[in-house]
Amino acid sequence: MSIERKFNMHKKRILVCGTGFGKIYLKTIVENEKYELAGIIGKGSDRTKKIANDFNVPVYTNIENIEANIDAACVVVPNAAGGGQGTDIAEKLLLRGIPTLLEHPAHEKEIIKCLKASKNTPFMINPFYRYISPVQDFLEAAKVMNHHSVLLSASLDCAIHVLYDGIDILGCALENFSGWKLGTVAEIVGSTLKSGGNKSIKIMIGDIPVMFVINTDVDKDDPDHPLHLYHRIELTFSTGRLCLVNTHGPVIWMPFQHMPRDEYGTISIDKDNKEIPTAIMLGNSKPLSLKKTVEYIWTGAVVQALECLFSMDKTKKMQMAQYQIFVSRLWSEISRKTGYLNLVNYNNSGNNEEIFDELQKKGLLEEKIFV
Repeated sequence: MSIERKFNMHKKRILVCGTGFGKIYLKTIVENEKYELAGIIGKGSDRTKKIANDFNVPVYTNIENIEANIDAACVVVPNAAGGGQGTDIAEKLLLRGIPTLLEHPAHEKEIIKCLKASKNTPFMINPFYRYISPVQDFLEAAKVMNHHSVLLSASLDCAIHVLYDGIDILGCALENFSGWKLGTVAEIVGSTLKSGGNKSIKIMIGDIPVMFVINTDVDKDDPDHPLHLYHRIELTFSTGRLCLVNTHGPVIWMPFQHMPRDEYGTISIDKDNKEIPTAIMLGNSKPLSLKKTVEYIWTGAVVQALECLFSMDKTKKMQMAQYQIFVSRLWSEISRKTGYLNLVNYNNSGNNEEIFDELQKKGLLEEKIFV
């Protein structure tokens, strides 16, 4: 199967390997009119059989038995860093000439392994979060700011388990990611749940100083918690600051503004200047609930990643792979420096529904309009 292959107008027949986070892929594929779920790759567990039965598709426990008319495969199981065999599965699919999307994170050796197996077949590591709409808004705004001003510094705060994708997003925003120099790691002293798992490290990426604050706390009962420690990225330009408050938004632009002055140099609010707000929410200014985030924003990201795979030529494949190798190298270096995970328990540490109700009662969730 050539990488220059022209895909027909028929529905793209897609395989999915993994039924954990892979459920997002399954939902996207079965609900999108451009795709057709062709089957599930798995070990044949009862859960996998049930899901396959619900979607009326076959389960493949042996990749050699996969039928020929497959347009792509999504491998959504952990790679070596997560104790899984995602890379090995992707390699086998690529050797059969099946275009393959492999979920992150991946070690650079795993990326190279799949790249070699792909030959002329499309292959892509999916960093996922760069394709969600709030991050797309942030990156588009960063491109505008980079064009009109000078980037002075940057910062990334995130949980250790989303560090890889945080680096990916940051690299896209910086537009320069070929070299870096790591400083020493400082541990932010505090008791458990009070910055106990935070590690800070200053990194020069090109000529831009970047401060990383990485939280190594992992809930022993729920490793995907907490979402509030997903990505917060701030870029400081000569013209103001651009902040991705959290992975799922909002995106806020805080322009630097000169105080209006009259001909005597005195502050004058009467001076006729263009009124630019001191802070502006960009893109979708109202973040969604977690349920709607998963249903709409995450599924949209899967579509974006798949379309990127389907439009991939040889040059684009090599550029994407080289970039992900840079991401993987920096991720590995930082992870080695930050050290072990800090197991915690977030149970009984607060109730967000009660907080939401009280904020609502106090009127703090209402938009205030100044005339």
